[in-house]
Amino acid sequence: MDQKQIEAMAQVMAQALVSALDKGEKEDGGWEAIARNGVRPYLQGSKQYEITGTPDAKYAHGPGGIFSLAGIENLVVNAHMTPQDLDALIPAYPTVYMNPLYPFLTGFSEDTGSEPDGQCEDCLGGTMQGCTMTATFGHICRASDEINIRRTMQMINRGETTPLTLLGGVFGAGSGIAQMPNTPGDWLEVVTRAEMVKVAVLQQRKLYRMTWNGNPARNTANGGYREFPGLEMLVGTGKVDITGTTCPSLDSLVMDFNFMDVEDADAGGNDIVAYISQGEWYVRHNAGAMGFLPVEWVVCVRPELWYELTAIWPCRYNTNRCSNPNNSQVSVSLLGDTMTRERDAMRNGLYIDINGRRYNVVVADGMTELCGDPAQSCWNANLASGEYASDFFFLPLKVRSGVQVLYWEYLDYSKSDMEIAMTRSQNDFWTDGGRWLWTVERARGCYKMYAEIDPRMVLRTPHLAFRLDNIKYTPMRHLRSPFFDSPYFLKGGVHERTNPADSWYSEWNVRQ
Repeated sequence: MDQKQIEAMAQVMAQALVSALDKGEKEDGGWEAIARNGVRPYLQGSKQYEITGTPDAKYAHGPGGIFSLAGIENLVVNAHMTPQDLDALIPAYPTVYMNPLYPFLTGFSEDTGSEPDGQCEDCLGGTMQGCTMTATFGHICRASDEINIRRTMQMINRGETTPLTLLGGVFGAGSGIAQMPNTPGDWLEVVTRAEMVKVAVLQQRKLYRMTWNGNPARNTANGGYREFPGLEMLVGTGKVDITGTTCPSLDSLVMDFNFMDVEDADAGGNDIVAYISQGEWYVRHNAGAMGFLPVEWVVCVRPELWYELTAIWPCRYNTNRCSNPNNSQVSVSLLGDTMTRERDAMRNGLYIDINGRRYNVVVADGMTELCGDPAQSCWNANLASGEYASDFFFLPLKVRSGVQVLYWEYLDYSKSDMEIAMTRSQNDFWTDGGRWLWTVERARGCYKMYAEIDPRMVLRTPHLAFRLDNIKYTPMRHLRSPFFDSPYFLKGGVHERTNPADSWYSEWNVRQ
C-alpha cells in the first residue's frame, strides 16, 4: 500500500469507530480513549494533530528546570510586571445572548406649525424618539506549551529545593474579566498549573489593552480572533441606531488637547484645568437633567500622565482664572508647602478634585500611548523624541446610587456542560464561572491546553462620559511596561538550565 491508501484506510476506520462510539455500540474504556485521543483528530480535515511529539514546555524542576539548582532558597521573588487597570472596578456578568438590544429614550420633538388662533383649533403636538443599540463579543485564545506528562514529576535528586514559594503576585489585585484561572498557590510546583498561569498572563495582557483600543475592524476573516469595541470607541461620537439612524443625544463629549503639553494653554488661555473642569461640568449637567444623579464617576489616565498632571494640578486648580490680563497689578500668592502636600495627597490617595468634587483615579497601563520615537509603533509626528501623549477618561460606573452602567459580559461556557458530556471527550472543561473554556489536545503522553474567552464591554450611558484626547507630557523617565512588545518591557533570565548530571561519568557515558 502506498501512503495515500494507508491514510484513506485510516480515515474509514476512524469514521467507523467514532460512529460506533456515538451510537453506544462500543463502550469499552480503552477503545474510547483511543477514539478521543488518537482518532478524532483525523476527522477534523487536513489539519491533524497540533501535538508535535516534541514537548517544549518549561519546567521548574528536574533536568533543565529553571529552579533546579541545588541549594537555592525556597523563596522565589517576583519581578514580573502586572498591569494596573480598570478591571477591578467593573463587574463581569455571564450571558448566552449574542446580539443584545439596548433601548434608549432620546427625547420628544415638537411638530412644526403655528400656534392655534381659535380656542377650538388643534394644538401643536409632538413625537417621542428612541434609539436601540447593540454590543458584540470579542474572541481571544491562547495556548500552553506542549507538555510531556512523564517529565512533569521528574527531579534531578534530593538536592533540589521544594516546595517553592512566590513572593509577590503575577495577576494583580483585580477581580474582573481578566482574573483567571482559579489556580492554587502551588502552581510553581505543578507544570500543568504553571502553564495555565502563563496562558492567563497572556490573556490578561491582551484584554487590558483591548479594554481601551478594541476595534472589530481588526477581526480576522474567519472569526478565529475578534475584538470587542473598547472604551476609545464606546466613549465617542457618531452613535447610531441599529437601523443606521444617527443618535447624537447618545454621543459622549470628546475634546482635543491638540498635543499641547500638560502645562500649556491654548490661544484662549484655557489650560488642562479648564478643559477637564468643562468636561466634568458638561456630563454632570447631562446627568442632572436626565435624572441620573447621583452618579459614580471614575477618572482613568496612564500612570506617566498622572504623575505629570499631579505635578501641576494643585497650583493650576487653586489659581484657575485668578489672573487678570487687563490688570498687571493683580497677584496670586500660594504656599509652596501646601501645594506640595496637595500634590502628594493626590498621588498617594489616587484622587482628583474637579469643580469642588472629588473623584477616584485609576492609572491604566493598557491605555493607548503615542510617542516621539519613529522607530516604535507608537510614533506620532506631533511628538519629538522623549515626548508622549495619551488621553484623559471620565467614566460613569453607576447611576442613581447603584445601577451599574459600565460592565463586562462574557459568553457563559458553563452552559455547555450537556454538550461537553455528549462528546464524551473529557478534554474540555470551563473555569471561573464559565468565563474560560479549556480544551486539552493529547497524543499519548504529550498534551497542550487552549483557553478561549468571548468578552464584551457594555457602556449603557455613553452620554455621561467624556474624554480629552492628545495630552502631551515629557516624563524624566518612562515607567517599565507589563506588555512584552513595549520598548519598556524588561524580562531576561533563562528558561532552562544545563543539568550538572550531563557532565557526570558513567559506564554508559564515558567521555573521550
